[in-house]
Amino acid sequence: MQIRLHNTLTRSVEPVVPVNEGEIRMYTCGPTVYRPVHVGNLRSYLLADWLRRTFELFGHRVIAVKNITDVGHMRQDAVDRGEDKVIAAALAEGKTPTQIAEFYEGAFREDERRLGILPATFYPRATAHVGPMIEIIERLLARDLAYVVDGAVYYAVKRFPDYGRLSGNVGEALRQGVRTEVDPNKRNPADFALWKRAEPDRRALVWDSPWGPGYPGWHIECSAMSTRYLGERFDVHTGGVDNIFPHHEDEIAQSEGALGHPVVGMWVHGQHLLADGVKMAKSARNTLEVHEIEALGLDPLAFRYRASAGCGRARPPPPTRSRAIPALRTSPNAADPARPSPGRVRKRRARPVERAPS
Repeated sequence: MQIRLHNTLTRSVEPVVPVNEGEIRMYTCGPTVYRPVHVGNLRSYLLADWLRRTFELFGHRVIAVKNITDVGHMRQDAVDRGEDKVIAAALAEGKTPTQIAEFYEGAFREDERRLGILPATFYPRATAHVGPMIEIIERLLARDLAYVVDGAVYYAVKRFPDYGRLSGNVGEALRQGVRTEVDPNKRNPADFALWKRAEPDRRALVWDSPWGPGYPGWHIECSAMSTRYLGERFDVHTGGVDNIFPHHEDEIAQSEGALGHPVVGMWVHGQHLLADGVKMAKSARNTLEVHEIEALGLDPLAFRYRASAGCGRARPPPPTRSRAIPALRTSPNAADPARPSPGRVRKRRARPVERAPS
């Protein structure tokens, strides 16, 4: 059976054609581990899980990679200001960045288990792959796609002709997409950081580089880890719609700029989960976490069932937060058919490992 998916890059439904017959290599943008995730975050991982189970159901071997961002650049503005969410959380809680990252990574993986999400084949951590990130940056510099200013390295987006193809942000739309105060070191406001110079008082999460002490920009980690674990060409890349720009747009520019050819066969994005009519987010104070669902005596799989009611590109049913709990209460009886069954859904159980392939 041929599986067809909506490809964000081409804006059309296309057949999935694996690089290697009988095998799907899939990358999912994972969490930044400095605080608990909520069910709005987890919906993107449910989408990836449904895709993976479908591939396995029809006989494909799936290699699934989900990165762990333990260098906390969540947004471009945070990168440009030199902020790091993991360091900030560590200072607030009186712990080291490593302790913060390990704690919240463990909590994330437990939340996924409670929602019946299969463990990834690899969970690579950003801090363990700074070397490969530097290698890609050096390639981009060699290809004249990046430039160095005062110990920082920036990607020159005008030198990559296809920049904006994924998001549609070109020309004026691209200028409007630059929402933060422009870094004076940039030649173009739309350029983005590949490597940041470490501030004089920054003591944690700093690495030596050919450009001096510093730390990677947010986007470069996914280019480095996806190609390291899945090869220079792989089949499916998933994420939420908020990843499309700038993260995935920048990832394409980095990966294709460094390697000289397309890397991802199919880009698949899931919509936001709405609560109170707006995107579920900490800033909106409308989030719901897995442990809160359990505290009410409800099975987390009730949320999995509710989230499956719409396709990945449609916003799913849960309405206002105040009405979300009653809606979940109607789902437990339907949760049993949704409960993942290893014998019914897949032929083999993948064991999570964290070492790089040989």
